[in-house]
Amino acid sequence: MSFSALLDAMLQDEQAQYFMFCDQDDIWDKDKVAKSVAKMKTMEQNSKHLPLLVHTDLRVINEAKEILSSSFWSYEHINPDRKKLGNLLMQNTITGCTMLFNRSLAQISLPIPKEAIMHDWWMALVASAFGKIGSIKEPTIFYRQHGGNDTGAKAYSWKKVFKDAGGIVFGRGIYAQHLDINLAQSDAFLARYHRELDANALSTLEAFTTIKSQNYLQKRYSLIRYKLLKYGFMRNLGLFVRI
Repeated sequence: MSFSALLDAMLQDEQAQYFMFCDQDDIWDKDKVAKSVAKMKTMEQNSKHLPLLVHTDLRVINEAKEILSSSFWSYEHINPDRKKLGNLLMQNTITGCTMLFNRSLAQISLPIPKEAIMHDWWMALVASAFGKIGSIKEPTIFYRQHGGNDTGAKAYSWKKVFKDAGGIVFGRGIYAQHLDINLAQSDAFLARYHRELDANALSTLEAFTTIKSQNYLQKRYSLIRYKLLKYGFMRNLGLFVRI
């Protein structure tokens, strides 16, 4: 994975303590770095040696730099406060191009496996399990959305929900696809870190990675017991129908 190689190269500089990723077509606010570092310093007061991650909201713009949304979190119906391991196993809420992370997180995250859905998602899981995640609840970047994006902002709306209703009810479309790739990522995470995880994180991962072998009631109990839930009623309806 290219981001794994990039992280490894970053760590060759032994003086570097903080790291950020940059997408070439995004535009940073002038104070993006300063705000992120200030948040990191606050988090370090009680947790200096833990893996730490800071992320922010984004403004979504088109190719002509016209603002599509002043908040990526609102645009995609994301709640950045849902950062417990169970929540993050089901839904990523962190955008890599807004991240600032410390050396400890970079070191423990490597190597990023091929099963990782995205590098930022993998690092968010690591930070949730072993450290802390902090958010700055304002945008610090213009996120450019265009036809060539591999991944990108996808507006959440009731119109879209109703359009996808058949997929929710009958287990087709994205609701049918996401579970398997989430489970593959979680299997890789558990295999890598099972000896270092605390009891609660270990139980959460074991419940999720074995969910396909559980019976109807056990599956739904596991989702609720370990907070293996997405944000929003309709997303969780699709999950409970599909699981």
